[in-house]
Amino acid sequence: MLENLNNEQRLAVETTTGPLLVLSGAGTGKTRVLTTRIAYILNCNLALPWQVLALTFTNKAANEMKNRLASLSDGAWYSGDVWCGTFHSICLRILRANAARAGLRSDFLIFGEEDQKSVIKSLISQSTKTAGDYVEEFSAIKDKGLSALKNKDKLFCAYNAELARLNAVDFGDIILKVLDLFDKNPDILSRYQNQFKYILVDEFQDTNNAQMEFLCMLTRGIDAPNICCVGDDDQSIYSWRGAEIKHILNFDKTFNDAQIIRLETNYRSTSNILNAANSLIRHNQGRLGKDLRASDTAGAGEPVYVLTLPTDRDEARIIADAILREGTNDFNKFALLIRAGSLSRIFEEEFAMRGIPYRLIGATKFYDRMEIRDAIAYLRLLVYPFDDMSFMRVIAKPRRGFGDKAIEKLRESGGTLMSGLRGANLSGRQRAAADDFLSAFDFDWASMAPRDAAQQLLERAGYIKMWSESKDPDASDRLANIKELITSVISKYDTLPEFLEQAALMTADDNDSENLANTNCVSIMTIHAAKGLEFDTVFLPAWEESIFPNDKAISEGAIEEERRLAYVAITRARARCIISNAMMRVVFGSRNYNSPSRFITEMDNRYLDFQGGAPRTYAPKYTTYEKPKSVIKKSASFVGKLVTHDELGAGVVIEDGGDILTIAFKTRGIKKVARQFVKLLG
Repeated sequence: MLENLNNEQRLAVETTTGPLLVLSGAGTGKTRVLTTRIAYILNCNLALPWQVLALTFTNKAANEMKNRLASLSDGAWYSGDVWCGTFHSICLRILRANAARAGLRSDFLIFGEEDQKSVIKSLISQSTKTAGDYVEEFSAIKDKGLSALKNKDKLFCAYNAELARLNAVDFGDIILKVLDLFDKNPDILSRYQNQFKYILVDEFQDTNNAQMEFLCMLTRGIDAPNICCVGDDDQSIYSWRGAEIKHILNFDKTFNDAQIIRLETNYRSTSNILNAANSLIRHNQGRLGKDLRASDTAGAGEPVYVLTLPTDRDEARIIADAILREGTNDFNKFALLIRAGSLSRIFEEEFAMRGIPYRLIGATKFYDRMEIRDAIAYLRLLVYPFDDMSFMRVIAKPRRGFGDKAIEKLRESGGTLMSGLRGANLSGRQRAAADDFLSAFDFDWASMAPRDAAQQLLERAGYIKMWSESKDPDASDRLANIKELITSVISKYDTLPEFLEQAALMTADDNDSENLANTNCVSIMTIHAAKGLEFDTVFLPAWEESIFPNDKAISEGAIEEERRLAYVAITRARARCIISNAMMRVVFGSRNYNSPSRFITEMDNRYLDFQGGAPRTYAPKYTTYEKPKSVIKKSASFVGKLVTHDELGAGVVIEDGGDILTIAFKTRGIKKVARQFVKLLG
């Protein structure tokens, strides 16, 4: 199993004692290293399968790891006994096994975002914030771990009390309640510490504080714990999800005597692409440092093209031209990666007009579609009749004549809404509708195959009939999605409770069920959604100041994460990378005149090919991994000078950033403009 590994990978696999950080750059084979390392540990009899804990961030990554593990030795020793899954699925497994000690009933529900919003709406009457705002706020608190729970406001406490009343936990609770369980029950913590002889973590740079606290608890008091974390500080782009880059940067301080192994041989991209990315990311100070290099077979390849175009319309047209020149059979080789979803519109319009098939990744996800959420709510109510949130979602789908007053009457029973519906004193028409609704759930679903039970429930409840008779133009698509759920998704599970649990644990990165490689269309997605993917040709439009980096990052001093995002974007390309910027772009109906992104200026010109604009000056800030040297600004400062711009008119320079000038224009306000596009007046 070691013969196909390079020297760096083999060292990471065979280093099995003590804490280890594997800095794995883009395309360097981190999944191969993780799975081979587990197989090596087991085949060397260093641990039994159930003594290995492998943590990932997506179900897709966990499933890929399990499949590779099974293939490494024909599954003879594996048999599903390795604890491999996401942080949330592993913690849920621990919670289910210790529910009573965690203060929960064993059949507790997992509430998703829509359920959380419903709970919050029931608790607030008037607020300047939306229920979604509160969901984000409460999730952020829980992601910070146990210490963040002190002195929280009344609504936060009321929200958690209502979850407890409904026998539910939200996504953040899954890890938080395990931390609380370990904190209050040292015997349970000790049991899991003794069980897990080896801990492996994928995408370690994405850990939030609660996840890091979980790892620290499992290794607390253990000399030289066998914890191996694989990640890339240069690809830490999820701070808005609570990820803390400090965890990977401080790994050797958290775990004494930790070893660090760098995987720097990239098996994806050509040398020019990698060298351009390397020259950009070196401008970040908060990094451990590494340089990607191409494999022996990759070659130098084409330079990274940089296009400066007059308008965003020209940009869309040029990109469409480039795609069509390659023919119509290989659209899936192209990807358009954008900084924000709002930038896709103009490309969608151009592609549609030119007959270029495209797929918008990360639009409405499969599990986020209304009909899928409805179907799952029906199934949750079938399996868990106490689930009032699901009852409220489906009681009017189809309409049954139960308004707010009728629901209040059901609540007066003091029990669940389902039990209230059975015993409530209702009018003749309402009683008939109630009995019809209840009868839909009155069958022995547990003895049936999950797909058959789901089909029967949705037919008996009239939900499939509702869409079959609907005049909604999307009705046929919704029916197709329901069929996909029943025949392709639910059929993979042995029981309905198993399916419902996995559906609740779906992450944003798991939602897209289609295979990109098998779809002949151009992929359009945000750079965040592209992480982990790769394409032959990658277009990177709108690399302009105020867009990328965006205004918020500039104002909040978060440029380093934006630069990491740019690095991720470039390293998605196998053979060709095209960066573009427009001198004029329409944003939300207004014409914007932004200068080219500073990230273009920061890349080494030796690996770039400028088209439509003169090459920018490249002055590396530093070339080693030591503390960066200060950048010497150009001596001839423009501050206070009167200048003119062909599009923006006359103005005065208020800040000189070298290649980028901040100018107060007479009629256009304050803008950042590349020095090369302005002329001195007088």
